[in-house]
Amino acid sequence: MKNIRKRIFALGCIGLLLTGMCGCGKKAEEKNETVLEVVTDPSIQNEVKDVADFMMKTENIEININVLPAKDDGRDTEIQKLQTQILAGKGADVYLLDTDPDASDIKSELFANPYQTMQSGALASLDKYMEADPYWKDTTYNMNILTAGKHNGKQYIIPLSCYYYILSGSDTIEKIEGNTLGEWLEQVQALDDSELKKSFKQSLYLTSGRWFQPAADYETRQVLFNKEEWKSFSESYFSFQQESEPDSVITAEDQYQIQPVRSYFGGEGNTVKVIPDTEGRKMASIMTYGAVGMSSSHKEIAYEFLMLFLNDNMQKAAEEEGTGYMPQIFGGSTGIPAEQNEIRNWLSDRPDEVISAIEKSFEELEGAYFVTNAERDMISDIRQVVKQGMAPENGWDQYLSDLADKAWEQYEMQVKE
Repeated sequence: MKNIRKRIFALGCIGLLLTGMCGCGKKAEEKNETVLEVVTDPSIQNEVKDVADFMMKTENIEININVLPAKDDGRDTEIQKLQTQILAGKGADVYLLDTDPDASDIKSELFANPYQTMQSGALASLDKYMEADPYWKDTTYNMNILTAGKHNGKQYIIPLSCYYYILSGSDTIEKIEGNTLGEWLEQVQALDDSELKKSFKQSLYLTSGRWFQPAADYETRQVLFNKEEWKSFSESYFSFQQESEPDSVITAEDQYQIQPVRSYFGGEGNTVKVIPDTEGRKMASIMTYGAVGMSSSHKEIAYEFLMLFLNDNMQKAAEEEGTGYMPQIFGGSTGIPAEQNEIRNWLSDRPDEVISAIEKSFEELEGAYFVTNAERDMISDIRQVVKQGMAPENGWDQYLSDLADKAWEQYEMQVKE
């Protein structure tokens, strides 16, 4: 985030040069210039404005940016208005959105369920533009993540950043050799390491919406979520969570953390593992993503604008002007980039060993998914279990069973809508 502000100076230099080269001709064309309407979230508005400034200074184009309000500033009302416009075929040209990863009480999303949005016909297929784009022929973009933005074999959404949880700590965690989250839990219970056990008890519940992913197939309209498996694991976990641990003296080597990958800052001798789900899949959720509206009259230009967040066009322009490197990633997002080469640029203020550990974890990802209200509600409900300190004798088992049923019913409703 801190580096991306360097764009302002670079863009100013580029703009002055181009104005001198084509000023008169551009004035003659102003009446016919293309106008792009862009909708984005507050967390990434600075980056979107920077890219818009670049494109407006290098092409005969005007870009209007509609920044969605924050939660308490009329966000829901604005979203309802935009959704009505989209249904009426009057949506924006470009959508650049930054989702919240987990709990439902953070903020509402313009596309509460991106899978349904892709099905609805509100977004344009990007395949013909991608096929002609050299970026996709030589890239370190993680194609396992790209697949999340497809429906019926066509690409409608391009993920730009993702979010997943890791376990970090001393090399003791190398003893956790299981493939599934259930096997991890069994092995942690068997180890004589109270601090490792404590980290699981204190933090693993935060990942509850990720314990079974993907949970639905929207193309076949099938629910994949195995509620019995989820219930069995959650009962085992919360039984383990209630076991007391003896007090111990904590050293730097004994510290373990379950945390979002972006929060990892390393430590001496630290090891990092991607947390799997109950079936052993290592999945990330999509954070920042871009799409082109089906109603847009300028789909190709809208795609070109979207790709400025991935390709090196801005970097090349800056280098030609001698203004230095400008990163192509959203610093405001809580995720990490979907393109591996950009991870090092984004984490440039961290030690090499930290960057290398995160890069290695990124390579382990097997796929990605969009967070929907089913996951958000599940995490909010699980947090209530922890907050209330429920025990089996107080209806805890039944609560988890009801929660699994509720999630399954939500997924069923979502795939059928």
